[in-house]
Amino acid sequence: MKKVLKSSPPNVLTVFAHKYPRSLWDKGTHNFTNYNKGRLYQLLKKKLFSEQGWICAYCECEIKIEKPHLQRVEHINDKSNYNPAISTNWVHNLHLDWNNLVGVCLGGSSPKNTLYPTPQNLSCDSYKAYKEISHKEFLNPLEIQDFPNLFQLEKRTGKLKAHIENCKLVTIPNNIDATTEELVNKTIDNLNLNCDRLMTDRYTVMVAYNREIEKGRRANDRNVFKNLAQKWFSEKFPSFFTTRRILLGKYGEEFLLENYFNG
Repeated sequence: MKKVLKSSPPNVLTVFAHKYPRSLWDKGTHNFTNYNKGRLYQLLKKKLFSEQGWICAYCECEIKIEKPHLQRVEHINDKSNYNPAISTNWVHNLHLDWNNLVGVCLGGSSPKNTLYPTPQNLSCDSYKAYKEISHKEFLNPLEIQDFPNLFQLEKRTGKLKAHIENCKLVTIPNNIDATTEELVNKTIDNLNLNCDRLMTDRYTVMVAYNREIEKGRRANDRNVFKNLAQKWFSEKFPSFFTTRRILLGKYGEEFLLENYFNG
């Protein structure tokens, strides 16, 4: 999981929320997803994923721009028990809060997923919904600091775990019930980021990394690590960004620092 940097309003959602402040996301009169035959919803999805570099805010898998049916909008803070239409003491509408939304993948829930059985290979929003996990039990991608990286990678398997030393340097906003290390590990477990499907995907990235490094060494390229960092991080963020960041180590961190990485 990497930081998601949100743009400032206005946008199609905030304009709609100003006009219909007590409307819901997908129920009732003037709900957002069906408003104007769903055109605003499609525009919002495009904006969310474009700002994220077309990768899932949780697992960082790539989500193709031309496949909107594989793109899902996630409410970080649960909206299911919140109805501003009947509430008399609401502070703001979680259904229509721009800063409560990120773009995510289907989390292995696609009917076409025949390689990895579910529910053990659900992830991200799909797994969170399946296990009924509270937003307090995982990192908010909008609140993750840019540096240092909070994750480590088991290179033999592609398994993620908390970076113990880096976690000691970071305080997560509103995290009062767990240490940062505990919250990172909870995030991995509660979004099922170490399911077989995602570990296989991360292992594929590691194979590609090793291939690039070996090719550079055969060519006596002394800057092979720096060149790979530039190749991976100079344009839009690649899939499994955190995996690539960990693999590149100090070279990845130096490149991100020099280029003012900010989500």
